[in-house]
Amino acid sequence: MSQKFATDYIDVATRIVEFREKYPDGSLQPAVIEKPYSIEEIGGQTYIVVVAAAYRNAEDTRPGIGMAYELFPGKTPYTRGSELQNAETSAWGRAIVAALAADTKKGIASAEEVRNRQAEREVTSKPESPADKARATLLETLRFKQIAPAEAAEMFVEQNPGDTLRGTSNVAAIQKLIDHYRSQS
Repeated sequence: MSQKFATDYIDVATRIVEFREKYPDGSLQPAVIEKPYSIEEIGGQTYIVVVAAAYRNAEDTRPGIGMAYELFPGKTPYTRGSELQNAETSAWGRAIVAALAADTKKGIASAEEVRNRQAEREVTSKPESPADKARATLLETLRFKQIAPAEAAEMFVEQNPGDTLRGTSNVAAIQKLIDHYRSQS
């Protein structure tokens, strides 16, 4: 993968430094504290969506708002297993720009966002693994049954010590969870 983006885009860490220098009493928070993120179906794919607010001070009534989403499960080494963190970081960077606290001469997208999209383009031609397909089916089942994915992840670890739901290639173990949740009324 080309590393040219690193010099063409500003990373979120730099944007946070700029924000802190301009607004030392500022804070970065979820736009809706009670719902820091959501899981949404867009075009038949599952995304983790984060809406962040960059408050310039405690009395700021019009914070900068930034939105970002990440495909779930992530398809690259940069996004798989850290989809929520990537979406949050991108949303923070965009909220800082919206608060007019960071330079946008090199673009609104952050270096992290560009890296993640470039990596996705590189793996697009690679077929989805059977385990990824099973995880997607499990996620659909959980969403339909209105069950938190964390519950399934915890059950998976209990049934498969030393393995994780996100990292496993054990399709049979994932299918066992799917069957368990589908059998619940």
